Amino acid sequence: MASKEPFRDLTMADAMLEFYDGPHATPPPADEGPIYLGIKNMTEAGSLDLSTIRHVSMADFPRWTKRVTPQGGDLVFTYEATLHRYALIPEAFEGCLGRRVALVRPRRDVVDPKFLLFYMLSPEWRETVEDRVITGATVDRIPLVDFPTFPVRLPSLSLQHRIAGVLGAFDTLIEINERRIELLEDFARTLYREWFVHFRYPGHTPGLDAAPAPVPEGWRVRALGELIEINRDTIKASELPDPVDYLDISSVGNGNLKASKPMGAAEAPSRARRRVADGDVVWSTVRPNRKAHCVIHDPAPNLIASTGLAVLSPVGVPSSFLFEYASSEVFSSYLSGRATGSAYPAVRPEDFAAAPVILPPKEFLDRFDSVVDPVLRLRTALQRQSTALSFSRDLLLPRLVTGQLDISDIDLGVLTPAESK
Repeated sequence: MASKEPFRDLTMADAMLEFYDGPHATPPPADEGPIYLGIKNMTEAGSLDLSTIRHVSMADFPRWTKRVTPQGGDLVFTYEATLHRYALIPEAFEGCLGRRVALVRPRRDVVDPKFLLFYMLSPEWRETVEDRVITGATVDRIPLVDFPTFPVRLPSLSLQHRIAGVLGAFDTLIEINERRIELLEDFARTLYREWFVHFRYPGHTPGLDAAPAPVPEGWRVRALGELIEINRDTIKASELPDPVDYLDISSVGNGNLKASKPMGAAEAPSRARRRVADGDVVWSTVRPNRKAHCVIHDPAPNLIASTGLAVLSPVGVPSSFLFEYASSEVFSSYLSGRATGSAYPAVRPEDFAAAPVILPPKEFLDRFDSVVDPVLRLRTALQRQSTALSFSRDLLLPRLVTGQLDISDIDLGVLTPAESK
């Protein structure tokens, strides 16, 4: 049901107090200091990613904020090269605009900053931008001189607040899940390092000095190929199940599964050749320094990986131990050292098989698995929940911000997830 409340046709000039583009240069690198906010710090989902940041020194900071200092509630967006990246500046943010990043300071008596963010993530706004993009020889760009004239459609402030509250609740739950996932990952990683790298396992005898501990008595150095099967279930293209859940390198992040790609067998690439089962670890064979890998839990029945991924199936060790070992810096450095090729360095199955593993007695493997496997499976469940929340938010967003769906008479306490209140 469409919104009962009319939406007003305005321009961006009506909705903003100030508008600035970023500097057309880059400050000298600094090891610490305020954030230099670049394109890479803005996600497609409309949030800031500050996991990897460039700093500007305190001495240089006044120069880079001479025109504007970003403050909480400002909306930033990309206007050249990589377009359609939008985010809100959080409170207590200390930083400056980077190249190809612009800033809008909303008029809060006209528009809720969060609603404006969601509106700019909508297909309606994307179409507005695409109609005005200037296509250059190397990159596309938004004509900033015309930006204030771009049309926007806004409901009343009260309805904006309600819409932003509903959509923001999904984002809040996703953020909560991300924090939980980070804690779970830190716990599993720390326990692995304590027991199997620093040898501070239960019952160990503390060393008397800071020298690296020797391999404990009863532990052995083994080749990874003795503990796993590599590409165990490789199939012919003619034997593909129908449908297929396809994994390729783009489906895998640094330690996490992003999303598989459902498709019919006839649509599947010829590289779809390797069945993946519960507990398997997949690792990219190309550019191993990118650490594209993940562990698979409760997969769809027809999960098939690309030949660009090595499928490591645990045989002599628990899946949890295999995943944490495969996530270690020692393993990724080993693979990077074995990679060959200049443009696309790659490793072979035999490189995985030859990797050295310090194998503890079965007692410690079992104890580790009893603790860490449930942790990793909970992490997977939270990741899937976040994916479902993102899908729901993305489905609702265009309908709410354009008035296609009316929520003026709906009790938001029913719609809003309890954990986000």
